[in-house]
Parts: sequence; structure tokens; C-alpha cells
Amino acid sequence: MDDKTINLLKVAIDRRKPLRRRTNALRLVNGLGDGLAGLVLEQYNCHFAAHIFQKKWFSEEKALADFVKARFEARYMIVKDRTESVSLGPEAIKARVLIENDASETIVLENGLKFSVDLNDAVNSGLFLDMRHNRKVVSGLAKGRKVLNCFAYSCSFGVYCMSGGSSSVVNVDISQKSLSRGQLNYGLNRLSYTRNEFIRADANHYLKQALVKDNRFDLIVLDPPSFSRYDGKTFSVKKDLAQLIALAIKALNPGGFLFVSTNFSEVSYDNLEDMLRAADTTRRIEIVTRLGQDDDFPGSGLTRESYLAALLVKL
Repeated sequence: MDDKTINLLKVAIDRRKPLRRRTNALRLVNGLGDGLAGLVLEQYNCHFAAHIFQKKWFSEEKALADFVKARFEARYMIVKDRTESVSLGPEAIKARVLIENDASETIVLENGLKFSVDLNDAVNSGLFLDMRHNRKVVSGLAKGRKVLNCFAYSCSFGVYCMSGGSSSVVNVDISQKSLSRGQLNYGLNRLSYTRNEFIRADANHYLKQALVKDNRFDLIVLDPPSFSRYDGKTFSVKKDLAQLIALAIKALNPGGFLFVSTNFSEVSYDNLEDMLRAADTTRRIEIVTRLGQDDDFPGSGLTRESYLAALLVKL
């Protein structure tokens, strides 16, 4: 790597120092936002993941690994080639391990909570770093409230809400593997749970059944993937999110909160607000605030790999 690139890496890493008081899992480089277009570098404790979106970085892999080893006590580092994933999907991602002095799994700390991650498990590690601040915001509303966490993935919102004093949390996801990871995260934080708090189901179906049973919630989290397949059906944010929002609003108790978000760059804040206004409800909807990615995502919205639109809504 040339001196300019090395200097940009150092500047990007140094600007994240204040975050280290809260976490040891953070995005060290956010591509174009740090002047390093096509490169994302993430740290998870002593484990590191580089995501390459432009082919020019292939020739820099070894130098990048040497930089990480020199700067940190790196135990593990993986590079994920994502140059074709935008057009061909996650199946096109190729991974190469550059440092392997440990297993791909580790435990990270975030705002005093523990989470299990696995850097060599599909595209994502098990913890979405850009949601760090949003998890904190949502957990601040959880005390004494009944929470529904849809598209729960590894249940990080559930961990936060339970730790924040919620009366109950139901985590819903179509992946049993993700829910099992969620149970592991509950265990890491010494949170007790029952089987009924982890439901393998389609969020749309679960919300419809909740309405049939008159099962209402005080706080609902909707954080869906941009696209997914389940049981022969497909889900896409652009096509299906509006209906989910309408169902979630109906499933909220008066005075309840809805957190809804998307990483799909074709859905803007204005689009989300339009979906809320179009929801079939006679209740007043108050948009409390717009939320986005955390501080280690400078230039958020400049590229598709760094985008988040989120709303916190009160009924």
C-alpha cells in the first residue's frame, strides 16, 4: 500500500477512538466515507473482517493484513470478496482467511452487553454494527413494556430490551440457526428465557396471528432484510414492508412505539413515512425521530453498502 492509503487507514481508525469506551466491535473503515472507496474494515474484539467491493483492493490484501497485525493484536482476519454480490446476491461472496491464530468465533462487548459473533458464517457476523445506537435508543423505551422483535436475527434488540427491564420479549425469525444464536446471547448476558420467547415464524404470519388472538404489544421492532426467501415465498422491503408496518401498528397498544428500519437504499425516510401514513388506522401516528447508522459509519448513504433509514414512531 502507498503512504496515502496507509495514512487514510490510520486517520479512519483514530477517529473511532471515542467509540472504544462503549464497544470493542466497530467499523474501522467505511469505504468512501473514509476516503477508501470499495473497502470496509470491521473489528470484533481481536477478530477482523475486510469486505472488498472494488477489485483494486485484491492486490492490497496482504498489505492490509500486515497493517492490521502491526496495529492490533489480531487473532483472526477474513477477507470477503463482495465485488459481485450486489448483482448476484450473497451466494457470490468468496471468503479468504488471512490470519488464523484463533477460531472464527469470538465474544464482543457493546454498551456492557456480550454478543457472540462468527466472522466466517455467511455474509454477516451475527451483530449489525450500524444498529448500535438504535439498540440503545430502543432499549431506553423497553422498561415495563411488552416487546415484539421481528426479524430478530441473533436477537440483539431482544438482549437490549430484556436488559433494559422489559416485561417480556418475543423474538421472531424464520431462521432457527439465528434464534439459537439469540439464545446463546441471552445466556452470555445471564438473561433467563422460555421457549415461547423465541419463535421460528414468518413475521407477517406472526403479526396476523397475534391480531387474531388479540395479542398486543407496547414496543415492536421491524428490522427486515432487504430480500429473503422462506418456504417457497419471497420477501422484499420494497414490495412488502408497507403491509408489515400496517400490521405492526394494529398490533400496538395505545401509547406504544414502533421502530422500523431498512438498509435497502431505494427506500428513503420519506418512503417510510409515506408507508406509515398509508397504514389503515384511525389512531394518531407521531414520528418521534429519524435514526440512522452509528458514528463509525461516516458518509452513510453515499454507497449501497452503507445505508440505513430508520424511524421511531409513537401511537
